[in-house]
Amino acid sequence: MSIDQYVKILFRLPKQNGYPPVEWEGLWALPQGEGYRIDNVPFYARLVSFGDVVFAAEVNGDLVFDGVKVPGGHSTIRVISYSSELVSEMRGGFESLGCSTELSNIETFFSVDVPPKLIISVLSIF
Repeated sequence: MSIDQYVKILFRLPKQNGYPPVEWEGLWALPQGEGYRIDNVPFYARLVSFGDVVFAAEVNGDLVFDGVKVPGGHSTIRVISYSSELVSEMRGGFESLGCSTELSNIETFFSVDVPPKLIISVLSIF
């Protein structure tokens, strides 16, 4: 797929006790049939993971999340480290187990995509 086929799906983020620090999160997706396949790991959006096919409605020219059509089987873990020095090592540990990670603009916060073939309990070593 070429980069110009990607679309951004916006997810409204309900706040609870001031979290998350943003109102919306945009996730990249590829059109797939009557939906869109999520192609990056969410930082804040809940109920969605990498590989899910989602519905989106056009609102004022933007595509806004409207539900999961087909779950992709992936899981998302969010990690906040107390030490920025440990983040690289922690990400490497997850990646060595077959996960992919995405670092946020906050140096101690990253997301982990857990593929369907990996049992989440294996990750309890962290």
